[in-house]
Amino acid sequence: MLLRLAGVGLAAGPLPALAASEGGPPAASMGPGSIWTEFFKGQRIWAYADRLSLKPGEPLNVMAAAGPGMPTRRVRLEVFRLGATGLMPIWTSDFADVAYRGATASAAAIGPGWRPTFANIDTTSWLPGVYSADVVEQTTATRDVRACQWIVSNPKRGGAVLCRLGTNTWQAYNPWGGHSLYPNDDDEARGLIVSFDRPTPPSLFEYDAYLVSWLEGLAAGLGGVDYAGNFDVHANPTLMDHYRLVITGGHDEYWSKEEFDAFERRIFMLGRNVCFFGANTAYCQVRYGDLNRPPDAPELGRQLICYKTATDPIAQRPSRLDASLLVTADFRDNARRPESMLLGGAFQNWFDAASSQQPSYRVARNDLPFFAGTGWNVGDPAADVIGYEWDNRDPAGDGRRLWDAKRSHNSAIDPGAIKVLFRGEATDADGNPGLAEATYFECPAGAKVFNAGTVRWSWGLGKPGFEQAAFQRFNENLVRLLAAAG
Repeated sequence: MLLRLAGVGLAAGPLPALAASEGGPPAASMGPGSIWTEFFKGQRIWAYADRLSLKPGEPLNVMAAAGPGMPTRRVRLEVFRLGATGLMPIWTSDFADVAYRGATASAAAIGPGWRPTFANIDTTSWLPGVYSADVVEQTTATRDVRACQWIVSNPKRGGAVLCRLGTNTWQAYNPWGGHSLYPNDDDEARGLIVSFDRPTPPSLFEYDAYLVSWLEGLAAGLGGVDYAGNFDVHANPTLMDHYRLVITGGHDEYWSKEEFDAFERRIFMLGRNVCFFGANTAYCQVRYGDLNRPPDAPELGRQLICYKTATDPIAQRPSRLDASLLVTADFRDNARRPESMLLGGAFQNWFDAASSQQPSYRVARNDLPFFAGTGWNVGDPAADVIGYEWDNRDPAGDGRRLWDAKRSHNSAIDPGAIKVLFRGEATDADGNPGLAEATYFECPAGAKVFNAGTVRWSWGLGKPGFEQAAFQRFNENLVRLLAAAG
């Protein structure tokens, strides 16, 4: 059996439409104070897993509940692994009764505290990869799709490529329980802490599912692909050392200081290759908490802490480090650690994802080996993948590239070393012109670094209407060459 999901470049029969628009939180319309949030029209069951990443054999618990005012339903959990041809069935649970279970005003910050519905799931035989679960009703076969997702890591770290997904960003935009980390400019309305222990929109399927499915098709020829989330790299900064190439996902906005340190070390000290297959990457600094952790249990980073424009109390604590390196604000604030000097480019702007804009990248140069077999000439359209957020080398347009010699804690990348491979224009949400750039540089330590410069880059790898054969060829060349040389 093969389940092929619509909206993942894998055609299928009708599925419930997601209420969330690309890049924004879903509609919050159910329950007192909009605590209970729908992720797609007609949703009946909400669920979440107690781990975002696990090793084969580690137990997994999934919590589930019916919505407010809904009857008890008898349901089962169907688990799938995302592969090259779609979602492959892996495991199906026994049926269980699922009723409405309340949520307090603190649910967004620490979770609703539901007991497991499907407890101690045996994951021993599960292959490393990216997983998604549906909840299916017994009497009607009604399917609540993409109820929760998680990663199964490879304990042997046997792949040549590590795909590190932006799992923090999935949670930052999640309003379930009453708040998300948005809006940025309203410290009263948004939360300062959000929990992974709550139902979450299936953000995997906006961008990263196309990347994962495409990588799965290349995995054997690459020497294997492994997967990790943000917290995996935070908790084990040497995790990436085992891989010749690290690839990050489409919208990877929220990083901890430890993650930034790990990528900076990989590129500029170890000289190891990285492809940033998105935009708005490493934009905002976060910390992790684990408020519900039992005594002696391992830390799993189940809360995400981010003060943004509010005063972060950690800045008042004595520390051997400069307080500016610890606060959970934008990395570029006061030029303290601009991400442009990690990626080669950095976030410039965005447009409404619901707009009709489909700006195209055009080839800016074709003299690198990644362009072999594409047939592209300079100026040719490559793919309509710019948006809804994009990067360029100098986001402020003042020549500084967000960096300041006196205030910045990271070193500047030689501007002459940064090559623009693709370039395109877009109009931002306020009607102003913007410039998107995909860049490549090689640092003195030997690392080869590509930054796609657009959140929608992976759409060109698999989303119907956006796929381009030459674009896929370029990406295959890029990944194969950097995985072989890293």
